[in-house]
Amino acid sequence: SACPAEAATLMPKRSKGSKEGKMGERSRKGAKSKPNKDLKGDSKCALTLVLPFDSMKSMAACLARVSAYLEDPVHHGKAASPDQVEKLVASRYAGHNFTLAAYKKAISAIGKLTQEESKVKSAISSACRPHGTAADVYVIAHVQSDTKTLQHEKWHATYHFDQSYQKRVSGIWGMVKKGSPSWAKQFEAHLSDKYAPHVWVDEFQAIVLNREYECATKIVNLLQSVLPKKEPFISQLVKVK
Repeated sequence: SACPAEAATLMPKRSKGSKEGKMGERSRKGAKSKPNKDLKGDSKCALTLVLPFDSMKSMAACLARVSAYLEDPVHHGKAASPDQVEKLVASRYAGHNFTLAAYKKAISAIGKLTQEESKVKSAISSACRPHGTAADVYVIAHVQSDTKTLQHEKWHATYHFDQSYQKRVSGIWGMVKKGSPSWAKQFEAHLSDKYAPHVWVDEFQAIVLNREYECATKIVNLLQSVLPKKEPFISQLVKVK
């Protein structure tokens, strides 16, 4: 089975920015299209499932234990119990992101799912079923009214699917750590109580591009310059019922 038609791709409204974002609108001028070999979805359809929720509380009830297992600085690799959800830093995430494979690993480790978590599992399974093994699937979630976080999560999907972009972001992060060590340490401190170190580079590009942390304009410009011209995936809306 093929991916959903391009007409199904979500086109969120552009955010007007936040208190931290006063650097102007993002531009992709100068970015060059990457050859297909750079995409993880080269032999498969690159598909991003987008799960909107009514509130952070309902989203946390469904996904906090999954994200905690995958990237919490304390609970990474550990299965939290349902009564720990409200205490998890992941319960305060404005959005969530992970590959389908990582999601399956997390729920397997968690074991018995709550009713809310089971609904998400069912929704994801139903969305994936028509594609069989023809899709490389990434999952993102956000509060429905929060389009700024939706864009942040889409930066994560771009980072996942485009390996050339990954390499360039890693190079930029290395330059930042060497050229602006003080800022890099402050930024790592900002991340350290929210995320495990293995996702810091991915968070770096998503946070900076989304104007969520004050940084030099040249860093923003560098990241913008290496972005692919088009999102390297197709989005499919998934309602959790």
